[in-house]
Amino acid sequence: MKFQNILLLTSLALGSVISENIDYAYTTDDLKYNFKCLEDNKGVCKYLEKELYEATNGLSEIHNLETPLKFEAFVDDLSKYRLYPSREVVAVVLNKEFVPLSTKDKNIISPYPNSEAILENVSKENENDFYLVLNNFKSNESYLDSLREDFDSSIVMEITEELKSLGLIGYPYGQSLFIPKGEFKKEFFFPKRREPERMDATAKNVTEFCNDMVNLEKSHTLINWEDTLISKESITTKVRRAVKKLVKCYVPKKGKKNEDDELKNNEVENELNRIIAVGDIHGDYEHLIAILRHAKLIDEENNWIGKDSILVQVGDLNQRGNETPKIYNTMIDLREQAKEKGGIVYMLLGNHEILEIQGNHFYTSMSDYELYGGVEGLEEAFSPEGRIGQFVRQEMNVTMVVGDSLFVHASLTPEHLAITEEGTVDDLNAHAREILLDTPSVEGLYELYLQGVNHTVYNDPVFNPDNGPLGTREFANGAETDEMCSRLEKTLELTNTKRMIVGHTVQTYGKIRTKCNNKLILIDIGISRCIGGGYYGYLEMLTDKKEIWARYLGGN
Repeated sequence: MKFQNILLLTSLALGSVISENIDYAYTTDDLKYNFKCLEDNKGVCKYLEKELYEATNGLSEIHNLETPLKFEAFVDDLSKYRLYPSREVVAVVLNKEFVPLSTKDKNIISPYPNSEAILENVSKENENDFYLVLNNFKSNESYLDSLREDFDSSIVMEITEELKSLGLIGYPYGQSLFIPKGEFKKEFFFPKRREPERMDATAKNVTEFCNDMVNLEKSHTLINWEDTLISKESITTKVRRAVKKLVKCYVPKKGKKNEDDELKNNEVENELNRIIAVGDIHGDYEHLIAILRHAKLIDEENNWIGKDSILVQVGDLNQRGNETPKIYNTMIDLREQAKEKGGIVYMLLGNHEILEIQGNHFYTSMSDYELYGGVEGLEEAFSPEGRIGQFVRQEMNVTMVVGDSLFVHASLTPEHLAITEEGTVDDLNAHAREILLDTPSVEGLYELYLQGVNHTVYNDPVFNPDNGPLGTREFANGAETDEMCSRLEKTLELTNTKRMIVGHTVQTYGKIRTKCNNKLILIDIGISRCIGGGYYGYLEMLTDKKEIWARYLGGN
């Protein structure tokens, strides 16, 4: 895979490279295609021709294919072929049998009903690898009017899925870090703690992987997405956070420091009118600081200035990267400063915070070990007596409601709420808090393990690494079906919220994405360079303007 300079949305010039020696009107190093308008609508075909050209040029700069792919692009009224009329489709890739290839959205009738029209416009000797159909929205013109020019990202995603299905590309951020079988079992990682050579070898592997990803990130310019208005609707800043009642959130009175003061209705100026949500950080301090400055939450000295704002970080501050202690200390300091200056800082639990509490340091880098003062220093920092350990146990929740938005690291399902008898956000948080406050240091957990005692921090469903609210990818990776959206809406109904905002699952090419009519917002864009992403972005919710924006910094 190669990475070249690319500014996908703003810098590619309109035009085409036409060769008299081939049958395809548009060619790049990796993609060759023809463009045909089966049915126009308000001149959208001309616009889509430009969008497709920009998208294919961008993809060609990212990927280096040994053999160029050939395809035919058509503009048709996809809206009338939807299985679920409540959700629109911008573009779809069809295989040679006219079956939609996307595994994430099965919303087009299969096989494609208008395939005869496509065949009529393709030569009998065609050697196309696939067909791309772009929507003219003739059956849904109201959606066309509100689309706000997001065609290009949908085109990129559809073609990328096709490249994956053909085995021509893999995960866009490089290969995942190899995880040995059994690495996440106590029987494996507990004894390993006492073997410095094995711990160092794993840490060096994590560090080398991070360095490789950082070097890869330096070799290319990221796709620079433009700020995108996700929705325009009523938003509030009332906060529910392990408390029994819903209360309006204002800037606390000067001198008040305890948590209750964050939630009291104080008669002071500067009502909070912004919510900033940030995805997984994974040890990338530099990118975290850049995002907080861009969001006008901190100044050049890294002091809190967001007196009108609520910051919600959705977990996984740690592991993979090289500056985890610095990140925790900075975020804890900002939380304390916000209590004095106005505004609120919240950090949610991620699955990697729990891994550290459990004593599984597989993703911890050598640099982090050195900053903590070795494995013992790391475990002391996350112990009940350590600053980070106390904060994780006492201050970080599994989930929370801010206004009409539900925040959680991975996803929250109706089954997760049913873990407690009461079935509320507050009680789920209280349940997790009780377990964490009862969790001793890693050494204490090891002693229990030797006695045959399995602490609940390992087996309680709230901390299940695959299906719990900190680990599940059901909503993030699942196909956007009516059933999936219905389950999401059930959670929103149970929590009296309008939308769920999650991290955990990295979104391709650093773009904040949504599902189920913006009721699910996925904000893990690969901020950390140690997973090969290195993108800058965050979610901004403006309560006074009733707007939700995906914000991007651009550049490396």
